[in-house]
Amino acid sequence: MNSPTDSHLVHGRRVRPQGPSPVDVITVQSQLVYGHAGNSAAVPPLRALGLRVAEVPTTLLSNSPFYSTMRGRMLPADWLGELLLGLSERGVPQRAQAVVSGYFGTVENGEVFADWIDSIQPQAPQLAYWLDPVIGDTHTGPYVEPALETVFRERLLPRAHVVTPNAFELGRLTGRPALAQDDAIVAARELLERGPRWVIAHSVEGGPGELVTLAVSRGEVWRWSSEHLPVDVAGTGDVLLSLALAYVLRGEPMQLAVSRAIAGVHAALEATLAADVEELDVLSAAPAAQLPPGRFRGQRLA
Repeated sequence: MNSPTDSHLVHGRRVRPQGPSPVDVITVQSQLVYGHAGNSAAVPPLRALGLRVAEVPTTLLSNSPFYSTMRGRMLPADWLGELLLGLSERGVPQRAQAVVSGYFGTVENGEVFADWIDSIQPQAPQLAYWLDPVIGDTHTGPYVEPALETVFRERLLPRAHVVTPNAFELGRLTGRPALAQDDAIVAARELLERGPRWVIAHSVEGGPGELVTLAVSRGEVWRWSSEHLPVDVAGTGDVLLSLALAYVLRGEPMQLAVSRAIAGVHAALEATLAADVEELDVLSAAPAAQLPPGRFRGQRLA
């Protein structure tokens, strides 16, 4: 819609309360019709935990690329820019507590988002930025344009408060090995020098049949281990971020928030296996995260 103010869709309301609607989290990610990845994975747990979410799609796709067909498209950069501008016009960044970015689809969308973050952060100092630098993973390699990695490194990392790469993405962002635990800690500390306060690195190699998650700040290093379950579904990283964010916004320390997030993701994977379905059971994540931490307790390494 080129001129929304001239459109017949824009009109006044005869009875209009004046109070702005509360929004806790802005999430700018891919969106699916069928299945769970990006917003379609992150938003259900956030809402289940009582957070009010503004969803901004970067793509509108029928399903994840795990299938033989995929329909839909990346949003054009001017469309994404218009949606973000509309949020700013409603004053949402000044009211929200956090903004999340995930899969952009195109370099142009990444640049549009970076321009928007540059413009709103001075006006919304309370807004915590959680960056999921979606690049690829160990079994697929990179699945974004190489220039998008430059956008992450040069424009978004300096703006981010928390960054949540998998081990492959951590290696791409730093140019150093990051699949093994000790290498990942070194790489995470390098990322911290570029701006973030925390690096949450997941899908790090552990012992046989084990995956490791790390949370690294300038003064702390935490480690979790979990069983590597025989299921390959989209959306686990998105659910991990959303659960950790939800509990940080509730005032819990990062290490406890990540413990809860890992419990939620693991429960969703177990439920997916038990039901023998092809998409992640995201509705199982939040209830498991709310249980008293016990199964996935963090080990402090430093």
